[in-house]
Amino acid sequence: MPNIESAKKRMRQNEIRRDRNRQRRSQMRTEVKKFRQLLSEQKMDEARELLKDVYAVIDRSAQKGVIHSNTAARYKSRLTKRLNQPGS
Repeated sequence: MPNIESAKKRMRQNEIRRDRNRQRRSQMRTEVKKFRQLLSEQKMDEARELLKDVYAVIDRSAQKGVIHSNTAARYKSRLTKRLNQPGS
């Protein structure tokens, strides 16, 4: 446990930020899961509509620093690739 006031404050801030980051990461993963579920059920039109929202969540996560920007780009690329695969 920290003894210095600034260290105590830093610890409080880190807890709050950790919780926020967890929520953002969880939301992102949930949206990606919904999208993949639609793909597996062959609901391509619904998946195309949802892809825009998934992109927004991924971009927001990258902007907030929850994930790296290259990771966000990789997620988006792979999701789009799966959507455009013939026969999927």
